[in-house]
Amino acid sequence: MSVYAYLVCDKNKRFMYLGKPVRDEDDSINRFSAGPGSNSANVELTKSLWKFLADNADGTFRVVYDHGREFDMITENYVEIGNDAIGAIDFPDYIRDWHG
Repeated sequence: MSVYAYLVCDKNKRFMYLGKPVRDEDDSINRFSAGPGSNSANVELTKSLWKFLADNADGTFRVVYDHGREFDMITENYVEIGNDAIGAIDFPDYIRDWHG
């Protein structure tokens, strides 16, 4: 079973997809992978991450995984950044007119 990670800001009730954790031999997380290629090469994802950090700089961030009641509560009550589902904001809309 794959496990996916999200960056969450509880204060502003926002969360953003990071991808699957890619681990080193010692089981520490080296990076996250949101698809083919590296996340840092994905311009929309990278710009969205920087905007997410700026938009939520007054809050506290944490990484949450996509299983369990805690994640269910987040998906039901928070706005997701980077998804085109109803109630979410996709990356192109999120970064539109942002100059960061």
